[in-house]
Amino acid sequence: MTDTFDVGAVLLDMDGTLVDSTAVVERVWTAWAHEHGLDPAAVLAVCHGRQGHETMAELLPDRPREVNVAENDALLKVETTDLDGVVAIPGAPEFLGALHDVRHALVTSADTGLATARMGAAGMALPDGRALILIPT
Repeated sequence: MTDTFDVGAVLLDMDGTLVDSTAVVERVWTAWAHEHGLDPAAVLAVCHGRQGHETMAELLPDRPREVNVAENDALLKVETTDLDGVVAIPGAPEFLGALHDVRHALVTSADTGLATARMGAAGMALPDGRALILIPT
């Protein structure tokens, strides 16, 4: 059975919807946890699906925000180049292909570099550049 919907536009999240980046997220945050003497399991329990500096603020509440933001920038550089294990969610490429005549956008808190790298590693192109919506923090 196929469901059909009439819509004006489709907004899509990236991580966990189109792309599975669990492997790299867990590698990067496990290393970060060890560097800070934290339990990796505790860090992994709160790091997925949010900005890194927010995770850091929760886990190290006494640190200045600017330290967390700077450290998050460094982690983003690692995440943008470490793409081993980043794969498409099953069916995502076909779903994106089916949207060729439908306005659609990628809505993500990832920056443009990370979104481009992860989508590319998963074998998918970003929607038209005008349709990338970054959620500011």
